[in-house]
Amino acid sequence: MATLGISTNTRLLGLAIIKQGSLADYSIHLHKSSWSASKANKIVTSLEPCMRQYCIKSVVLSIPHVYHQTKEFQELIFRIREYFKAKNIPVCAETPEALYEFCPPGQKKTKKALMNALCLQFPQLVHSFKKEMRNKNKYYYKVFEAVAVAAINDRRN
Repeated sequence: MATLGISTNTRLLGLAIIKQGSLADYSIHLHKSSWSASKANKIVTSLEPCMRQYCIKSVVLSIPHVYHQTKEFQELIFRIREYFKAKNIPVCAETPEALYEFCPPGQKKTKKALMNALCLQFPQLVHSFKKEMRNKNKYYYKVFEAVAVAAINDRRN
């Protein structure tokens, strides 16, 4: 059974597949165009290859707090949920606070601490972590969010 973790906004899409406790695959997709219905369709249809390749049985979304959600973001999340509902695949969501369960107790809960903790659990993420630390504008964090939510769901099941 594989779990798909998704962390998205209307521009970036982070994906992670956890299968039997191991990180099977992860990626980041950039969608630069301005928001439109066709962009939403493009984002949702970009999920199809991993559905076919990994036989996804559950999906977990990383959802920001309501005050960070735009109308466009809410539309995108609705379309993602509808896509998986049509395929009879359960979708659940995790809040930003849930991601920090990977941080060691007593350590300040920051994005960098989360990424470090995930690199310890999934060493293949080290390369993305190093790239993220060199970037002026953060880009790969969506991948780490996707890995975290997929791993949380995998632990619970």
